[in-house]
Amino acid sequence: MSAITSWAQRLNDLGRRSCPCFFLMDFEQEFPRVWELAEREWDMPRFSFPRHPETGTPPIGLRAPKLLADHIDAKTFERAFSVVQAGLRRGDSFLTNLTFPVPVQLTTALEEIYWQSDAKYRILWEGHFVCFSPETFITIDKEGYIESRPMKGTALDTPAARNALLNSQKEIAEHATIVDLIRNDLSQVARKVRVTDYRYFHKIATSRRGLVQTSSKIGGQLPEDWKSGLGDILTKLLPAGSVSGAPKPATLDIIRRAEGQKRGYYCGIGGYFDGETVDTCVLIRFIEKTDSGDYLFRSGGGITARSDWEEEYKELKAKVRIPLSGVTFTLH
Repeated sequence: MSAITSWAQRLNDLGRRSCPCFFLMDFEQEFPRVWELAEREWDMPRFSFPRHPETGTPPIGLRAPKLLADHIDAKTFERAFSVVQAGLRRGDSFLTNLTFPVPVQLTTALEEIYWQSDAKYRILWEGHFVCFSPETFITIDKEGYIESRPMKGTALDTPAARNALLNSQKEIAEHATIVDLIRNDLSQVARKVRVTDYRYFHKIATSRRGLVQTSSKIGGQLPEDWKSGLGDILTKLLPAGSVSGAPKPATLDIIRRAEGQKRGYYCGIGGYFDGETVDTCVLIRFIEKTDSGDYLFRSGGGITARSDWEEEYKELKAKVRIPLSGVTFTLH
């Protein structure tokens, strides 16, 4: 039995019994994990989700997180970008998400970043990673309504930058492609799938010059017995379209060739099932601790045939930041 099949079956069972749990799935779907909340296993991650806010007490003497990034050089990015563009020109993909691990030096531990980062979804898996993600993967309410809110298109939170983002032909095409992909994905598991809100702004950092992204809402209705098939539903939707591309199979091949390494839990998903509803996030805005004790801030963005490599390179670097309440410390 494969790891993802075992993971799906366990989630199906927990869903059937309405047992609250937290779960992770890596991008390559090789190392899935599930923790039952009632058991409080020793290595269970801390997490703060909209329906499960953090209730613990932060450590005394928290230090303000800062980071120093050793960015990949422009030529390395341009070479990977060229691999993606070749696939786009062949028609193998309409949109490909290109990412890189950026080595960073931190002034604080991952735990301190977890407690001070400002994000809709926060996860700390001690010894592995901290994630402060703004992006919902899917939610499911008590009535079985499933909704996805993909994010595509990033800009500084200024009137000029917002206007440029809204009117960029490249960003318009990228967003439309992802919405169409997510709509098709949801149609595999739900009926009456439709877009309910298209290209609205979502603020993802709370500094004076933070970042915004454009998002859309797509939803549909699951069968009445959806909880007993929770794992099967999720596996049909993976990997998340907003951090892979379209069409998925050929695009994933391009990603493997362009990036040359596995993403691991970055761009996977984290999820919380409270026994009645489901909330999941895409694991972006992500700092990983390596086996050697170093840190990698993983960052990336969507590439289309209209993309300019220098603009995409700037966007990748702009995302390497820790959003904090009231202020964002960025690299230099």
